[in-house]
Amino acid sequence: MKRLILLALVLCGVALASCEKEEQKHESYFVLDFSAHVVDEAGEPIQGIYAYPEPNAFYGRTGYSDYQGMISGFVHLHPNEIRNIVFEDVDGEYNGGVYETVTLNLREKVSGLGNKPDEWGFVGSDIVHIGEVVMKLKE
Repeated sequence: MKRLILLALVLCGVALASCEKEEQKHESYFVLDFSAHVVDEAGEPIQGIYAYPEPNAFYGRTGYSDYQGMISGFVHLHPNEIRNIVFEDVDGEYNGGVYETVTLNLREKVSGLGNKPDEWGFVGSDIVHIGEVVMKLKE
């Protein structure tokens, strides 16, 4: 019986020693901080406009414009997926009307996308101040 246990331990040891450690790979991601000032055609701030990246980020914090029309957030995206930020009126008449959705392309405003990822997949980051986003009332 002792020989059988000893043989089992030796075989387990050989099996574990022959296994190579597999390198852990992480998907690359880019951190994008953004801010904007959402206003109507008269230049008045619009509260309650939701801003989000397109396509959706796998991590981040986006949100709604405040009473001054200011909105900011950050998202973690795959570097090849950075395309648009969408501003959408999701509360109907609550903020003074129903506004048309605005989609802005951010790809040309973002730098550092060509960097090589580190061991955690981090490619880089950028801060994009979009400025004023003018939204029109739906007719």
